[in-house]
Amino acid sequence: MRERQSAWDALDAAVQARLRQVASAFAGLPTEQQHTLRAQFAALDALERHGWLLGPELGSEYWALQPLFGYVPDAQRAALLGLLRTLPAEQRQHLALLSQRTPPQERAALRGELLAQGADTRAAWLRQRATR
Repeated sequence: MRERQSAWDALDAAVQARLRQVASAFAGLPTEQQHTLRAQFAALDALERHGWLLGPELGSEYWALQPLFGYVPDAQRAALLGLLRTLPAEQRQHLALLSQRTPPQERAALRGELLAQGADTRAAWLRQRATR
């Protein structure tokens, strides 16, 4: 439960408001439909369900980003999550591709290089890395 609260607290106010609206709409659905949706969510892989704690935007992409960001040292976690939340969709797509292509032994170095990029060079760096 504490993990869920921490994840909620990490979301910005606009995302929290949007999720409150979704929860209200969900509560208004017929009970049978709620059960169906809950069952569909429960049927997801545990890692995919866990990814939804990051919110709707990152949660929907978590399956692709997980190899690169699923197991991150505590010292990098906040910085990487903050960075992910600011990236435009195109840059997250490049990261998803890199996440799938990068061997496990090279992921820490890639995360370090990503964090070292300035906002002005990050898009070009990601594009170049993704097209290798």
